[in-house]
Amino acid sequence: MGSHCVFTGIEFLGTAKVEPYCRLIGDPVIRIGDNFYANAGCHFLGRIDIGRDVNIGPQTIIWGRDHGMAKNRPMCEQEHVKEPIAIGDDVWIGAHCTILKGVAIGRGAVVGAGSVVTRDIPEYAVVVGNPARVLRYRE
Repeated sequence: MGSHCVFTGIEFLGTAKVEPYCRLIGDPVIRIGDNFYANAGCHFLGRIDIGRDVNIGPQTIIWGRDHGMAKNRPMCEQEHVKEPIAIGDDVWIGAHCTILKGVAIGRGAVVGAGSVVTRDIPEYAVVVGNPARVLRYRE
């Protein structure tokens, strides 16, 4: 594990390499499969299940909650809205991606650098953009 990392509520289910300055905060738990790699500066928060052989690029955010937006309450008083995130086996998530609550990323998918994932990604899809859209499928 790299220096200056924070881990709370994490279950490593095999080998993992986490580079410096990563924050992984399970709310309530983050489960990480075997042969996992997270590059520097990643920040994960929420109920997240990550499969085997997953690689995640630097400064990626995987965020399993956000705030409500009722207009009769100040934003700082809004309740958290939480939904789990699932990332399948053999997934590659590029640098500077954002994965939002309630998303499932299918086995073998590739998420291009800088993408914002707001909905489920099919197996073996290559997605890019904001919001992330299917560009093609791995062969």
